Amino acid sequence: MTDVTQSIERLDELLCDRALFGLDPIEEAELVALLGHAVPDDDDTLRAAVAVDLATLGSLEPLPAGLAARLRADADRVFAPVVAPPRDPAPVPKRRRASSFVPWALAAAFGVLAVFGWLDRFREPPKVALVASTAPPVSTSTPPAPPSVVPPTPSQQRAELLAKRPDAKRVAWTGTKDPGAAGASGDVVWSSDAQEGYMTFRGLRPNDPKVRQYQLWIFDAERDDKYPVDGGVFDVPPEAAEVVVPIRAKIRAGKAKLFAITVEPPGGVVVSKREHIVLTAAP
Repeated sequence: MTDVTQSIERLDELLCDRALFGLDPIEEAELVALLGHAVPDDDDTLRAAVAVDLATLGSLEPLPAGLAARLRADADRVFAPVVAPPRDPAPVPKRRRASSFVPWALAAAFGVLAVFGWLDRFREPPKVALVASTAPPVSTSTPPAPPSVVPPTPSQQRAELLAKRPDAKRVAWTGTKDPGAAGASGDVVWSSDAQEGYMTFRGLRPNDPKVRQYQLWIFDAERDDKYPVDGGVFDVPPEAAEVVVPIRAKIRAGKAKLFAITVEPPGGVVVSKREHIVLTAAP
């Protein structure tokens, strides 16, 4: 910002303060220094001073010839030698006294706004680029919950194994002379290629898992019969008309030649004494 611009801005500020609130002796002296002479209190003179000040703003566009001529005439009258009457140097409180300058000061302010309003008509309005929004609308609805996945039941898995595995064999259970085999029936389905199978029981006596459990043994033709493959332990719940149990072979059974169900302590055993064999199935 140049010194000239600062002086003009300060002059505007002092003139407005003088019109609305009055100036103290220091500000009055500063105003006199900026104008080059004392400023009288009459309305016409102060209005002319404001007009001259606006006319000296070089950055604005030229004013119409008639308006410029009136401003020059007012300026010549203002800058004529004036003898300022003596004034009481007592400071005047700012923003407190009710002054008769307020009406014509407001008129001068409206005149300033009118000049700038006239200039604004010749200025090109800012160009605003209108860009169509391409963002998708934000959805406030709650997305539907994904459907819950229900795992297939052992019966469904058994049926799928029979449908997809040509090597899957179904063999019926045969009861032994053990009392626990009375009235029991069902079958075993086994796929050697998939190492997957399922046992179906009907009429097998329910067990108390805290007392005893059933355990499956798979006798493999490629292994010693002393060490059949453990097929896992399972339970038969009370009042179950039919139970389908997946086979959980601990190791691979390449060529199953016999399936046997024994009654063992809770958790099963590593090597069965084969004291309670209730069902067998031979492919």
